[in-house]
Amino acid sequence: MTDTNKDVQGETATSPEERLAYLRSHGVEVDLPAERAASGKATGGNTPGGSMFAYVHIPADDKQSVKTLEANSAPSGDALPGLLGPCFADDGGALDEDTVARESAQRLKSMMIGGGDGAQLTAPSAATLQQQAMGGVCEAYPIARPDACNGWQAVRLYIDEIGALRGRPRNSRAEALAAAAGLTGLSIHGDVYVGRCKA
Repeated sequence: MTDTNKDVQGETATSPEERLAYLRSHGVEVDLPAERAASGKATGGNTPGGSMFAYVHIPADDKQSVKTLEANSAPSGDALPGLLGPCFADDGGALDEDTVARESAQRLKSMMIGGGDGAQLTAPSAATLQQQAMGGVCEAYPIARPDACNGWQAVRLYIDEIGALRGRPRNSRAEALAAAAGLTGLSIHGDVYVGRCKA
């Protein structure tokens, strides 16, 4: 088992707050449930008086039907991450330490190869990840970027950011959709939602 309290170089880990600050300073958008609640966006997307929009739910269980859902739009920006975060809330199962260590090490290595600035990166523990994702963390994964040809509409998959770490089953229909959009080789775990947003 890997010691997740050590960084890539074997140094003592930094605090969770320092890790979060590092990620944000490098352009990573992190939407924490506590911050969502404090900012009044706890259930973003159900703004009274907003116009209605449709989005699609693709269950991981291919025996369940794909459904079209509706919600009120947010005053600005993408309403779905705030609206869907609670759909990915912790279901009470503990994250597996070995899986977290393996996946974290792989991602940290990719970050360093991808041009990391040499700062010490620290792998989070399973307990830290579980605490941070307790209220649900929704990741918006682009499958069509906005441009003039599509009327500046972005199309995104909304997934459980730690679905694989939670042991969610793979979603073959969402993976097929991503592949059809040119994103081959993705492993998508758990239920997925699809929506579009004007950029």
